[in-house]
Amino acid sequence: MNTIPTAEFYDILQKIYHIFNEKLFEGTLPNCLITVQRQKRVMGYFSSHRWVSNDGIKVHELALNPTYFTNCNFIEVFQTMVHEMCHLWQFEYGKSSRRSYHNKEWANKMESIGLIPSSTGAPGGKKTGQNMNDYPQKNGLFERICIELYKNGLFVKWFDRFPEMRKANTNIVISYDDTDEDYNNTDEDILKNLYTVVSEVLSDIIPLEEVMISAVAKQKTKYVCNGCGAAVWGRDNLNIKCNSCNIDFEIIDY
Repeated sequence: MNTIPTAEFYDILQKIYHIFNEKLFEGTLPNCLITVQRQKRVMGYFSSHRWVSNDGIKVHELALNPTYFTNCNFIEVFQTMVHEMCHLWQFEYGKSSRRSYHNKEWANKMESIGLIPSSTGAPGGKKTGQNMNDYPQKNGLFERICIELYKNGLFVKWFDRFPEMRKANTNIVISYDDTDEDYNNTDEDILKNLYTVVSEVLSDIIPLEEVMISAVAKQKTKYVCNGCGAAVWGRDNLNIKCNSCNIDFEIIDY
């Protein structure tokens, strides 16, 4: 294999960041260090001045969680990057609220570029709050740029085979047909791909059900002695005895 996976993976992310910066933020955002992090319960995050070079240059970090990519629609990876870029924009040019809170200024910026904030990931959700999702505005600026990126082959092409236990946002029902004057046939085909769950078109992905079974199997069981209260953890179905009380440990169910 002549492909260099690290170079290909990060080069595409950098190109996508650059195009979004130019098209959505008029090129005003500074370069940052894009990373992939398997941080629990988040698809991405922005961290200001997280990195420093040996020359003393500080840059922000924009992180994406690859364990969610496989069970996302293709366009949701783009959404995650732009969502965090809006946090970066707010840090540079606005006024951020407390850590991880999404305020009205951030929500307004999101809407201005065609990405609608929603606590549910669907129309009707709250537009501000601690934990926020979003969805693309139909025929909005963000969606149009995503179409162009896809046409040019600029989308993530490497995916984690062991996805996180999260399903794609199926709250949004996307329906484009030949009667829709906003789109041509080519754009409609691309949109169908963008709103397709990655795992539905990739082979050799470990099914979510198997991942869940594996996760449960790795969990340790707690055993407690009813005499002295001593506790130990281990694999399931152990036959162990407390030497002090000379009684069997019992499994604690949660």
